[in-house]
Amino acid sequence: MAASTTLGKSNSSDARRFFHFDGRVVSVIHKLEDATLKRSAARQASSLLAWDMLCDLVADVAKGNDATCLKDEDDRPWAEIAGHRHGASISHSRGWVVVAVAVDPGLLIGIDLEYRDEGRSIPQMAEQLGLPRATSVSDFYDAWCRYEAIFKATGESDPVVQLDLSSVVLPVPADFASSLVMLDAG
Repeated sequence: MAASTTLGKSNSSDARRFFHFDGRVVSVIHKLEDATLKRSAARQASSLLAWDMLCDLVADVAKGNDATCLKDEDDRPWAEIAGHRHGASISHSRGWVVVAVAVDPGLLIGIDLEYRDEGRSIPQMAEQLGLPRATSVSDFYDAWCRYEAIFKATGESDPVVQLDLSSVVLPVPADFASSLVMLDAG
C-alpha cells in the first residue's frame, strides 16, 4: 500500500497537537498535560482524553453533518457520519494519546502507539509475533505496533495471516513506535 504522509501543527495554540492526513485518514497526537499523575490515574485520564479527542475529530471530519462516536460489541470505536460507518481507532502510551478517523465510509482502520520500553521481556514477546528472539527493541516495537493496529482494524490475531497487510508509520516522539493500518471493508 503506497501512502504519503503530511505532518503539520494544528491551528490551535496547543503545539503538542499534530495532524496526519493521507487523503483517507486523519489522526491527532497529543501529550497529556499532567505528568504528575500516577500510572493508573494517567491511564484513565488518557482513555478519557482519547475518547474526547476522537469525538472532536469525528465532528471535524463530519463537516457539519450528523456524527456520533460509537463502540462495537468488542468495545472498538467507530463513527457514524451522515448515516455511514467510518473506521476509528484510539491508542495511548506513557502520557501520549493518538486517535484516527477514516474520511471515507467503509474504511477499516487501526492505530497503535507504544513507548519503546527496553526493560520488557522482548525475546519472549518477539516469539509471539513470529520474530527471532534476538530482535532489536526498535524492530520489536515496530512489529508490535503493526500487529496491534492490524488487530484493531480487522480483529485478526494470527501474525502469519497479518503478513499480507501493510501499514504506515506515523510521526511520533523519538522514544515511541507507531502504526496505522487502512483496509477497505469490502
